[in-house]
Amino acid sequence: MWVPLGRGISLAVLAALCMLFVAPSLFSQTCPELHGLRTRFLDHSTFNQAVASEQAAQRAIQGAAAACLPYIEAHIWVSHARSADFGWNMADRLMRFKKGMSVLDSLVLAHPEDDVLKALRLSVSGTAPRFLGADTFWEEDAAATKRVLNTRFWAESPKFQEWMETLASDIQAKQSGEAP
Repeated sequence: MWVPLGRGISLAVLAALCMLFVAPSLFSQTCPELHGLRTRFLDHSTFNQAVASEQAAQRAIQGAAAACLPYIEAHIWVSHARSADFGWNMADRLMRFKKGMSVLDSLVLAHPEDDVLKALRLSVSGTAPRFLGADTFWEEDAAATKRVLNTRFWAESPKFQEWMETLASDIQAKQSGEAP
């Protein structure tokens, strides 16, 4: 009787130690292409930079791991939608924003349990003027962003992580009626 109990405890301790070493890798970034895309995203200050970011994501998607594809594709459309922040032609700006948001919504619909995609959608909708009507999923996306922050998914991009944390907190404050 002592042998199985001792063996069971040993196996439990061994399993716990394995999880201790494996768990951090489960939550860390496995898509090296994303760090550069996040950096480009934060540096958008002109239309040309936003388009260059979109093109960089299009190049990154070639040969990327299958698990990374939805995130890289989301970065394509995040940059596309954010390029609407720049330029003079209002119709073109609105068209770029709507197309980017539409594809981001489709990606989230295709992967409804993926909090990272919801967070990336918030990175556009959370910075857009409210009159554009992109605030439909703010509460859900801000909560998803907070969950992603707890997984250290963006640990390799601390500036992006901090920006997303601030954005999610500001959105949650707006939703609750508090001043951000």
